[in-house]
Amino acid sequence: MSALLQLVDLSWPVRPGMPMFPGDPPVVLTPMGQLAVDGFVSHLASLPLHSGTHVDAPAHVLAGGALLADLPLSRFAGPGVVLDVRGRAGLAVTAADIQPRLDWLRAQAAAFALVCTGDAARWGEPGYYAEGAHLTPEAALLLAGQGLSGVGLDAASADPAGSRRLPAHRALLGAGLVIVENLRGLELLPASGFEFLCLPVLGADGSPVRAAAFVPGDLIRRPDTSS
Repeated sequence: MSALLQLVDLSWPVRPGMPMFPGDPPVVLTPMGQLAVDGFVSHLASLPLHSGTHVDAPAHVLAGGALLADLPLSRFAGPGVVLDVRGRAGLAVTAADIQPRLDWLRAQAAAFALVCTGDAARWGEPGYYAEGAHLTPEAALLLAGQGLSGVGLDAASADPAGSRRLPAHRALLGAGLVIVENLRGLELLPASGFEFLCLPVLGADGSPVRAAAFVPGDLIRRPDTSS
């Protein structure tokens, strides 16, 4: 009998005070109802759509590109694989890091390739957004050609901080994929054999998501607490 599926949370909580991309306004929750006065509690939320763990639509960087609302819900869920590149040299994930894994990736019939860079361990640090892991244009082009629904990273952006042309975004989104950024917990997932989902809240150029994975319990990796 196969192990029972467990749900692994891969998202950072959206809340006031959370780390934000430099220059973006903070998350603000404004009270709209008070329990003692109105009989209910409610808040108005104000936040950039690309806050925290979020998904990018093609319209994020492409004129006339699809919005999230233009894509079927099935595009945000499917079999996932983890490409663990924590042992690479430097911040960039290069084509040399991706190329040797492509035959294996194609054999998994995956919908999502989740790139485990190790940057999630730096969440909240001053340099997380300013200088973080990212894909080179060549690596993005390799992933864009694999028939995937999307690519996810446990890093702030598919492109390096300060990039104006956003070539990795353009390569992936231009091929019709979605990009999920600021994931966490990818090191807990097996290399394959799980279902990934990143359902958007809004149908615009981007949206916060509650990303998660359904994983057989006996395949979940436990955090290394030896150090």
